Amino acid sequence: MKYLLVNVSGGRSSAMMARQIQTSEKYNDYEKLFVFCNTGLERPETIQFLKDMVANWKLPLIIVEGVYSIKKGVGVRSKMVDFDTMDMSGKPFSEAIGQLNKNELVGVPNEAVPYCSEYLKKRVSEHFAKNVFGSSKFISAIGFRREDMPKRVTWKEVNMSKKKVFPLLTDFGNAVDQFGLNTFFNEEKFKLKIHSRLGNCVYCQKKSDKNLIEAIQFDLRKQNFTYIDWYKNEEKKYGNRFFRGNLSIDDLVKTAKYALEDGKQLEMFSDVGEACTCSAY
Repeated sequence: MKYLLVNVSGGRSSAMMARQIQTSEKYNDYEKLFVFCNTGLERPETIQFLKDMVANWKLPLIIVEGVYSIKKGVGVRSKMVDFDTMDMSGKPFSEAIGQLNKNELVGVPNEAVPYCSEYLKKRVSEHFAKNVFGSSKFISAIGFRREDMPKRVTWKEVNMSKKKVFPLLTDFGNAVDQFGLNTFFNEEKFKLKIHSRLGNCVYCQKKSDKNLIEAIQFDLRKQNFTYIDWYKNEEKKYGNRFFRGNLSIDDLVKTAKYALEDGKQLEMFSDVGEACTCSAY
């Protein structure tokens, strides 16, 4: 038996990948495990998108969260939750930071120590998959598309890898790009109801300054301070900052407010950064 772990991030690329794996005969010989790793800092629109996948595609999606400990020698574990019991307050993320700081002070994740995907996604999904499959010999599906090449993956890696598959790059004749993704979802009955730039972990430090300002402005307009307060509390607790250029959440909020009040365009901010996928790999 061949085992396939499919990490569904809550974004459109991983959703299209999951649907391809679910429906294509190419993957009939695999025992498939569709997993969403919840960080507690996902937007409600992202969770609704996941619910729509389950409702419209009958996708057998399992929601998991990391289980963390401040005891020495205890690693990252996982637990299964559901749409009713999953955390929406950032608790898994906070506890992951706590575990990373139990032996030595590394602070919150940032450009210098970007450990969040490793501890909130990769280790959590792998722990869960090992328990379900009863084996560590499984393949992982990665939702990269054409725009991710060659920065995040090369054709050589795609063709040579024996532990990963890349359906959006290999299964459609030509690698799926943004246009192909749009075309696919134009035929579906549901949509991700926020721009993809706002998706996944709300203020991921991988996002460009421009995307971060836009995401914060989105919340300021809605008078939603939940995420802002979470970032403030974690920075205060550990004494370092999440964002590029040693910027704090307060720095970004001030800039976002100024841009809103002054009516300045977002083009004034740096667009340096990565598309945030909060990938498990």
